[in-house]
Amino acid sequence: MTKPSASDVALSAPFAPLAGIRIVDFSTNMAGPYATMILAQLGADVIKVEAPTGDDARAWAPDIDGASVVHRHMNAGKRGIGLDLRTDAGRKAALAIAARSDVLLQSMRPGVAERIGIGEDAVRAVNPDILYYALNAFGAGPVGRDLPGYDPLVQAFTGIMRMNGHDGAPPVRCAPSVVDLGSGQWVAMGVVAAMLAKHRGQPVRAMETALIDTAFSLVAYQATTARMTGQRPKRAGSGNPIAAPYEVYPAGDGDLMIAAPNQRLWERVAGVLGLSELVDDSRFLTVADRSRNNSALTVCMTAALAREDVAVWVGRLRAAGVPVTPVAGLEEAVVADATTERGTFADLDGVPHVRLPWIADGQPVNLTRPAPRLGEHTTDILQECGFDRATITTMLREGAAIAEHAVEPAQ
Repeated sequence: MTKPSASDVALSAPFAPLAGIRIVDFSTNMAGPYATMILAQLGADVIKVEAPTGDDARAWAPDIDGASVVHRHMNAGKRGIGLDLRTDAGRKAALAIAARSDVLLQSMRPGVAERIGIGEDAVRAVNPDILYYALNAFGAGPVGRDLPGYDPLVQAFTGIMRMNGHDGAPPVRCAPSVVDLGSGQWVAMGVVAAMLAKHRGQPVRAMETALIDTAFSLVAYQATTARMTGQRPKRAGSGNPIAAPYEVYPAGDGDLMIAAPNQRLWERVAGVLGLSELVDDSRFLTVADRSRNNSALTVCMTAALAREDVAVWVGRLRAAGVPVTPVAGLEEAVVADATTERGTFADLDGVPHVRLPWIADGQPVNLTRPAPRLGEHTTDILQECGFDRATITTMLREGAAIAEHAVEPAQ
């Protein structure tokens, strides 16, 4: 019998490098759940612990068949248990799960986890080797610990909102929750790094990520400049102050994005638009010149682009090797040929979800199973942790634990 090659095995087996790793997830809303969703798709057994009222994200709009789209995505691949951590039995169960886990993630305000009995000391008493990961908004120091933390608050605090939009307009939030989602990615990467370090004999006991850390990492070079000069970055609308032409321009019937951040591309743009005389204009000789005089450059380009429709200009500019694209609405982007070719969407529980941005040995890493219903796996998880049938029944009856249908535990 021929032994399968390594490539055959890779293609047939799921991409699950974290198989055998258990993560107990006490996080809510978006940042933490996004992190553990990523880890679940990498093979980790993620147990999502929810209060009897459920994660707030379960109620967020929009919904499909009564279930929030946000919650569906952020919690795919996990198992779910409902516990009331205000009760002794609920806390005991939470610590029992932590005792059998490799990682604990919590996104409570600093001090709350300790107050309800799942702080680092309490958890380490039952599991000395666990990675205790705290996710918060502004850190656990005396200044940051009491500051509230939602994505738009952090965008506002860190100057991101005043970088967005156009001069004279109100501050603008980045529409995607970039701070939450970015924090989730950092947490996921941190867990993977810690597991690798542990495998190499360098165990990490505790990690922390704050939303403010993520926000500043997103504006790192602008933050350095602001720190050194004391100056606020100029608002650039759809553009970027480092180069021009490098923004959205109106054409005859819509808008197109032109990205020409170097001299060669600028000369091609000027040629296609019939503006070759601008190449030798002292205002536009270099990238830095064009950036400083971008308002004047925009007037010239807008006048030229108004002569034809978007499709005409896109065709001509692409033929000249200029990076350009029509500005699409999301409803157009999700059905575009490139999106279909890339296999961006995968069906899960009758809903088209965006897959994770990995192709492993030619295969996409898709979401593995739907987000758990509230309390869906409560009895199974409690039994795995050594709770007997009578104890589980009492916990369900007294409200220390909740199960989807208050299922009687197996004999």
